[in-house]
Amino acid sequence: MISRYSLLSKYMPLKVTSSPLLYEESRVQPVNDNLYYLESSISECYCDEHCVTLGDCCSDYTFVCPPKDCVLTDWDQWTQCKADNGTCGIGTQKRLRHVIQHAERGGAACPPLKEMKTCFIDCKPKKSALDDITTVALILDYKYNQTRAKTGRNNIYWDLPNIADKVKKASFYCVHYSIEWVNRNCVSRLLNKGLTEGSVMCAECQPEATYHRNTGRCASDLDDGDQGFWKLIGPQSCNGIWTRINRTDSCQCQVQYPQNHPFLLV
Repeated sequence: MISRYSLLSKYMPLKVTSSPLLYEESRVQPVNDNLYYLESSISECYCDEHCVTLGDCCSDYTFVCPPKDCVLTDWDQWTQCKADNGTCGIGTQKRLRHVIQHAERGGAACPPLKEMKTCFIDCKPKKSALDDITTVALILDYKYNQTRAKTGRNNIYWDLPNIADKVKKASFYCVHYSIEWVNRNCVSRLLNKGLTEGSVMCAECQPEATYHRNTGRCASDLDDGDQGFWKLIGPQSCNGIWTRINRTDSCQCQVQYPQNHPFLLV
C-alpha cells in the first residue's frame, strides 16, 4: 500500500479508501486497485479553535485558520517600593505588561501579566528636640512684629554682599504647631491665646530672623511632623513641647490666619 500524507494536514479529518470519493459517479473512472486514497469527509466541517479537539476541521484549516499565539508588550518599569505597613520597612514592587493579541484557535496562551518582588524602605529615625535638650525655639508675642524692621533700617550688617543677597531672597513664612505640653508653672495672659495643650498656633518667621542662618529658616524651626521645645520670651518658666504641622510660604500669620493668635519665631 502506498500512502501519502502531508504534515500540514495533521488536523484534517481523513479516511482511507480504496477508490476516490465519488460526487458524480459518471465522471470518475476506476483506477489502479493497488492505490489507496486519503480523502476528507464530505460531512460538515468547521474552522474554529475547537475543531482540533473535536476532529471536525475543514481540510484547508491549517492554511486558512492557523493558530495565533498570544502577543504581549514589553514589561513596564517597576513601580516604587510600597511598604506593607506604614511608610517604611518591607514592601513590594510590581510591574505589568499588556496583551496586544489574544491567543486564537489553539495558539499559545498568554503568560502572567504581572510580576512582583520584595523591596525595603529604610526607616529614618524621627527627629525630636527631646534628643537634644539644647534645641529650644524662642517665640515672642506678635505685638513686637515691627521691632526688627525699625531697628534694622540702619544696620550696616545688612549691606554686606552675602547678607544683601539673602535680603533679596528672604520672605515671610508661617508655621503651624500643635501644642503638646505646657509647663504648669507658666503664668501668662497668652496661655489662653494659643498656648494651651491641644491647640494649634501660628508662628511667623520674619526675613530679618533668617539673615544670620545658612538655611534661610528661623532658628530651631523644625520639619513637618518633628517634635521640639518652645519657650515664650518674657514670663518665667513659660515653655513646653510642640509638634510642627506644616509651613506656608509668603505668609504672615496676622493676615492669612487672623483667627489664631500669632507669635513670632525669634
